[in-house]
Amino acid sequence: MHGIKGRQLYQLLFYGVIFAVAAVGALAYMGVREIRHDAAMVAVENSARGLSGAVTVLLNAVRNSNQEMGQGLLKSLKPSALRKEFCAVLKDHQNLEAIMLSDGQGLRYLLTRRFGGMVEAVPDEMHTVLNWELLKDGKTSDQPFTGWALDLGEVDRTLSNEFSHLDPGQVNWRSAGRFHHVKVAWITASSLVESDSGQRLMLSFAFPAEAILSQLSEAEHGGAERIFLYWGDGRAMPVSGLGTDVGLDLAGQALPPDKLPDPVVRKAVTGLAALEDGTPDQPFSFTSGGEVWWTWAMPLSIFGDTLSLGVAVPRKNVLSALTSDSFLQAGAVVLILMAFGVLFILHRSRGRIESLGLRREAATTAGDVIDLIQSGEGGRLEFKQTLRFNLKSGKNGKEIEHACLKTVSAFLNSEGGTLLIGVADDGTVTGFDEDNFESDDKALLHFNNLVDRHIGTEFSRYIDSRVIEMGEKRVLRIHCVPAAAPAILDAAKGEEFYVRSGPASRCLTLKQFHDWLGRHQ
Repeated sequence: MHGIKGRQLYQLLFYGVIFAVAAVGALAYMGVREIRHDAAMVAVENSARGLSGAVTVLLNAVRNSNQEMGQGLLKSLKPSALRKEFCAVLKDHQNLEAIMLSDGQGLRYLLTRRFGGMVEAVPDEMHTVLNWELLKDGKTSDQPFTGWALDLGEVDRTLSNEFSHLDPGQVNWRSAGRFHHVKVAWITASSLVESDSGQRLMLSFAFPAEAILSQLSEAEHGGAERIFLYWGDGRAMPVSGLGTDVGLDLAGQALPPDKLPDPVVRKAVTGLAALEDGTPDQPFSFTSGGEVWWTWAMPLSIFGDTLSLGVAVPRKNVLSALTSDSFLQAGAVVLILMAFGVLFILHRSRGRIESLGLRREAATTAGDVIDLIQSGEGGRLEFKQTLRFNLKSGKNGKEIEHACLKTVSAFLNSEGGTLLIGVADDGTVTGFDEDNFESDDKALLHFNNLVDRHIGTEFSRYIDSRVIEMGEKRVLRIHCVPAAAPAILDAAKGEEFYVRSGPASRCLTLKQFHDWLGRHQ
């Protein structure tokens, strides 16, 4: 026999509904989480990239203020020409602290604000000594000035390495305070330029950290509620005025994670510092104060101390109505209500579904009949050799028809079953040729007429009969499913009510029938 049969059909549908609802819920939840994940990543990355553009505005404002520098050209590399040009730039941009020019060998020229004026440093031809000049109003001061101790070899190595790692059009941001012996944090932006003669050089502009932080705090945040500068050694410099108070004593300082006053920035920096290379390939999430945040540090450095621009965006800023927690909760409630509705309908229709499954148990081939015979007679299977012929008396008898009908009615009043006519009690296939029907159709018609007269026409829908060829023999297979109403047999002695009791059909008394009726209503 093939397919799902009997009460398994109801169980399959019942648990299938539960599994389907659970699967739909899980897929919907994972889909929403994936949408959340993608939306958060895009929002955080866009926020960081937009803010990095705001930082670059500082550099572009300086470079574009001088037409030749904006075009990447320097007419002359003589200190006097550079002094004049760089002094003009520093004068026009008060947030700019220093300008350096270098090449593959190292430092070529340095001009920085110091001591109420400007300090100029030019290395000698052998790059062993720096020549210092204190400038007042763009001219050499009469005040004696010997400069300050500076390891020119270290400066040359750092600048030449940075020069070798830069490509045209790239900008590298890094710390710069140690080159100028200042206690405040300076950040340098370096890019390649060409001199009038075609020589490739590197131009570096040093900004105080406050200028960078001020630019970031005033820029469009793109959903970010925390912004910070992050170095690869684990230090960070938070931007104040974005829901956090850094404090005057900590403002403009690069701090280790445990010194950061804002818990959100502290967790973001701690997560970044835990990464193997210090910078994530993509945004990641963390929880602070019971709220989910997404963070990313966009590298600003190509070479050096790996300066990055970090942002932290709360999940609420990137959630849409269709990805919110309330939407998930409402969707879960709807799915549960739908599941209960379907399960309620299935429960109300359980009898019909099980009857449909039981119908599928009906034997349709000779192999199915053999399988039934091998299982032996029981509560849902009985053998009869004939439908109407009495083998003992040698003639047709009403008592043989009654024996078949009481088995059928018992099946209808119990859990259903199959009656095989043409099979002996020991399971031998004998066929029902002794009944001497003119054809199989006549045999089926005779049986159907017996059911109509003695059980009721309305019960014929619960009975399926078929003649099955078993080699040279024929077996009349009668398959019954439980009826929705009591099937009372109209016998010669009066009405009788049968149920199955093991392998036998038992006639109930009136009191027993009353009890049975009370249990099955």
